[in-house]
Amino acid sequence: MAQYFQSIYEAVSTALVGMSITIKHIYRKPVTLQYPDERQVLPDRYRGFVHNDMAKCDACNICAKLCPVDCIYIESEGKGKERMMTRYAIDYNKCIWCSMCTENCHTGSITMSHDYDHSVYDRRSLVYEFMDPTEQTIPCHRATRIDTGWWVEPKEDKPKPKPKPAAEPAAEAAPVADEPAAEVKPAAPVEPSTPAEPAAPTEPSDDKGEDK
Repeated sequence: MAQYFQSIYEAVSTALVGMSITIKHIYRKPVTLQYPDERQVLPDRYRGFVHNDMAKCDACNICAKLCPVDCIYIESEGKGKERMMTRYAIDYNKCIWCSMCTENCHTGSITMSHDYDHSVYDRRSLVYEFMDPTEQTIPCHRATRIDTGWWVEPKEDKPKPKPKPAAEPAAEAAPVADEPAAEVKPAAPVEPSTPAEPAAPTEPSDDKGEDK
C-alpha cells in the first residue's frame, strides 16, 4: 500500500517540476526564426561557403596545395605567358571550412562568405564550377593579365630596413659617453687640493703652547 502512494507522489512531483520549467519559458521572448523570411544575423568572421573572385585568381595553386581534404580543383593549359586557367572548382562535399585557403591566398580572391543554406537533393551539385572554359579562359601570367585588362594585385613598394642606420646611433653615442668621462678626471684632483691648505693653522697652536 505504501508503495502505491509513493509512486503516485513521484508521478505528481515530476509532472510539477516539468510544468514549472514550461511556465518559466511562457513569458520569455521567442527565439525561433521564421525561415526563409527571417535570417540569422551572422558575425563578420563567420565561415560560410567559400567564394572565389575569378577576376583576382591567377591559378597559383597555393589554395589547392594547402587544402587538407583536396576539395579545390584547378586546371590550366600552356606554360609561361601563355598559361591559361581552364577550371576552378570546389567540392563542398569535402570542405571542412578550415579557412586555410583564404588565409594563404596572396591575391585575396578566396573569401569565406555568410552563405550557409545550400540544401540540395544531389551531392554532385555541391561541386561548384566557378568558370566555364567554353566561354572564356583566364590568363595566369601577370604581364598577360595586365595586357588583357584582368585585375592585378598592386605591389607594395616598402623600403627595406638597412643595417647602417642602426650602427650610426651607436657610433654617435660612444663619443658622448667619453666626453663626460674626460671632464670628471681633471675635476677630481682639484677639489681635494683646496681643503688641504687649511691644515696650516696648526702652527699658531704650537706657538701658543710655547708662550704658556
